[in-house]
Amino acid sequence: MAIAYYGSTISPHMDITPEGFLICRDVPIARTGPQEYLARELMLDGDPERVITVNRYPDDVFEAATLASLEGKPVTDGHPPENVGPENYAAYTKGHVQNVRKKGEYIVADLYINDANLANEIRNIVQREVSCGYLGN
Repeated sequence: MAIAYYGSTISPHMDITPEGFLICRDVPIARTGPQEYLARELMLDGDPERVITVNRYPDDVFEAATLASLEGKPVTDGHPPENVGPENYAAYTKGHVQNVRKKGEYIVADLYINDANLANEIRNIVQREVSCGYLGN
């Protein structure tokens, strides 16, 4: 199994709930096509800094099981040093992913941000990148 990441800019569509939570709507969280990774990001042997191109095909990216697997996942501030699970959820989670769907060559979702610091960083353009960490075969 390898861990891979995809980065993209957060959508400008943002709302604040009455409670003060931030909702970032229509955020691209994954896409099809060729994507470059470092070998170390894919946990491959050899030179860890060599560039590996991975082609993500629409049939795989938009498979119903793939979309469903992203629904409700935690939003974190950066990549935690370990996978997020029940035992460390409270330490890392800053919100959640909702309304996952296909839009063009992208998977988009709404990100519900429940952490005041992360919400302020997003609104003040300090944090603007999204990266899905996922396990792949």
